[in-house]
Amino acid sequence: MRGRIDQPHCGAQREAAEEQEDDGGNRKFGDGGGFQRMKTLTFALILVLALSAACEKAKISNADKPLSVPGEKIYALHGKIVGRDAAENSLTIDHEAIPGFMEAMTMDYIVRGAKVDALPPNGTAIAATLHVTDDKGIWITGLRAGDAAHRPPQAPAAPPPAASR
Repeated sequence: MRGRIDQPHCGAQREAAEEQEDDGGNRKFGDGGGFQRMKTLTFALILVLALSAACEKAKISNADKPLSVPGEKIYALHGKIVGRDAAENSLTIDHEAIPGFMEAMTMDYIVRGAKVDALPPNGTAIAATLHVTDDKGIWITGLRAGDAAHRPPQAPAAPPPAASR
């Protein structure tokens, strides 16, 4: 004769099975339970997707944001375009030092007032206006190419010492 061993988890499984049997299939279509939760979750998912699509359409591109904002500081930026990101409307610029603000470096800058695809090609020397705020970030406007944008010439190297006789 085999003895019965009660295990704590078996009792919970047995109760769940008994509840299902007690229901006797009397549930109507749409009455609570799993199907109702699935409908609710599906509706919530559709709502979230619709709202995200609406927010994406309402998002203002960087090119269309205001060129200037109150409280900003303005600096002259001189450098060379080394890359671009059309999706972010930004340029990677290898620029000279900006006195009173930043050392010379290569950095990405958001462009406002123009689409980067319409700007001069990579490798072009440029000048632009750099806008800096405490809370709205940094961006450039008024980008132009040409001789005025070139870096100043470097000082020539010292001549070699004269040979002694």
